Amino acid sequence: MPPRLHLFAARSVTFRPKPSASSQSFTPPAVLQQRTASDDVSKKPATTPVAPGTKAPYQDQLPHVTEEQAALDKSMGETPPDIEQGTPVQEILRRDKDAQEKAPKVLKDDLKKPSPPGTRSYSTAVERPLPSQNNARVEFRDMKVVGLDYPDAGFGHKFVLPDIQGMTKLDNFRSRYDPVVDQVTKSIMRHGKLSRAQSNMTTILDILRTAPVPSAAGNEQSSTGTERSLVSTVPREALPLEPVKYLTAAIDSVAPLIKIRQQKGIMGGGASLPLPVPLGLRQRRRTAIQWILAAADSRRELTLAERVAKEVINVAEGRSSAWEKRQRVHRLAISARANIRIAAGGRRIKKKAGSR
Repeated sequence: MPPRLHLFAARSVTFRPKPSASSQSFTPPAVLQQRTASDDVSKKPATTPVAPGTKAPYQDQLPHVTEEQAALDKSMGETPPDIEQGTPVQEILRRDKDAQEKAPKVLKDDLKKPSPPGTRSYSTAVERPLPSQNNARVEFRDMKVVGLDYPDAGFGHKFVLPDIQGMTKLDNFRSRYDPVVDQVTKSIMRHGKLSRAQSNMTTILDILRTAPVPSAAGNEQSSTGTERSLVSTVPREALPLEPVKYLTAAIDSVAPLIKIRQQKGIMGGGASLPLPVPLGLRQRRRTAIQWILAAADSRRELTLAERVAKEVINVAEGRSSAWEKRQRVHRLAISARANIRIAAGGRRIKKKAGSR
């Protein structure tokens, strides 16, 4: 059977020529003239007649938001805001002399005219009775307030201004808290977590406030015969009512007056000489706080705030170990007070022959 596809046979290609311009459709001139005549405005039917003065929607200017609020409040039965309140340009120009020179001529002529009687004034001048001057009038003159003359506070001030001559930039931050509370807070702070220390300090003061009145049974005489009295400006019965003074009284009562410093090189042979050294107020309180915290660590309460608060109560009642540490330091200072003269002279103590 012969194949149907002849690969070597000649093939004919159909050619379609491009249509000529004469075959394109065109509009006769008569039709164009007829179409142009139909677009004439004069031959169109008239629109619906509109009465004169009628406005289209969105043609009027919208009212201000204050006017809308005033209309809404009036419809709801509430007191609408006073939209007429304000200070006109004339009142501002009367107070500002420099602006009067640069103002237009129309405003200058308006300022010269007297205001008719019965008109409302929008001046910012206010009449108010003062404590020391019942008939005084407060007003603005040349951008200054006239009428606020208080003899104790000075011109233009109602209260006495603070003395800021000796103040520094950090005085505001340093005086935020009580000095004793701030020192105890920094002492119980661990790992730089100040907010947690402040929370514990708040709990300590709360425990002191709700605690009963400290008893005076242990404050009479100690085992060594030394009196353990609580130094406080507040009576013992009123201490829980003021926890800050409660804490201050406990710390100041157990704070030592001096410390023992070992001076080397005076005794000879490598021995040191004990010398009593006086302490300042902040140093005394720091030593007392360290003693109280050391005694609180040996207590069995769960939280740090509760252990410290209970130890402060023990200090107020004379049953804390901080009292014994204070008495020990004072006894050593009394026995070593003769060494102050030796250290001041700077001479070395020579051992006698035959002494060990």
